[in-house]
Amino acid sequence: MMGKEESACAALEALQERLRGILARVGSAGEAALEAQVREALTLVAACRSEAERGRILLERFLDPAVLAHLLAADPPMVSGARREVTVLFADLQGYSDLCERVPLEELTSVLGRYLAVALEAIRGEGGVVDRWMGDAVLGWFNAPRDLPDHPYRALRAAWWMQQAVGALHPTLPPEGRRRFRIGLHTGEVWVGPLGTPDYWTYTVVGSVVNYARRLQEAAPPGQIMLSRAVFERLRDRIEARALPVFPVRRGDQVVPVYRFLGFREGGP
Repeated sequence: MMGKEESACAALEALQERLRGILARVGSAGEAALEAQVREALTLVAACRSEAERGRILLERFLDPAVLAHLLAADPPMVSGARREVTVLFADLQGYSDLCERVPLEELTSVLGRYLAVALEAIRGEGGVVDRWMGDAVLGWFNAPRDLPDHPYRALRAAWWMQQAVGALHPTLPPEGRRRFRIGLHTGEVWVGPLGTPDYWTYTVVGSVVNYARRLQEAAPPGQIMLSRAVFERLRDRIEARALPVFPVRRGDQVVPVYRFLGFREGGP
């Protein structure tokens, strides 16, 4: 289905063609004043199309394409939040503070950008949404705004691809720039939608699922993927994982098993 933005651009293009037709007829009739008005209208339409294209390119740099398409499809183009089950992926580079000390500032953003590009490609490649960058960390989710019935498996594949791609990236980086991702995955219900004030908002996910995924990431060794019990239970027939049954849920007053991902079973990823 064509989105609102594409429809608007198509309407502008159709209007431009009609004006060109009028201009051709007016020019042959020699009506100079009307011809000038039509030419002015054509200039305005061209400027509108250029501005719309510029806005689209800018928005695509700041919003995930899936989120942008979802927002533009709303009528009016703003949506309320809703409860939704998602799988959250939280990843962070090991030793970021040390990286900042070892790599000159002029090179730091370039090195960091290459790691973030790895995360972006892996998450979007499996149908997920990249929420935002937090320095060297990335928050992504799967199963919103579009449906992904197999979202825990897709999130795990994205995490696995990230680790493989980082290994391939290392030979192209100086030794001091070589780092590994720590990754945590958790599945559960979140609130997803616009968050902020009437004047400034972002489209994101909120809830304990996000916090728990981050804590799993913090507990993961460099280059490893830590799974919550909710993720493991969905995927236990398709993966190999090692239980680590001493992970505190909150303030150390409750302990649940978590799992270190070891690999896919036959046929995966």
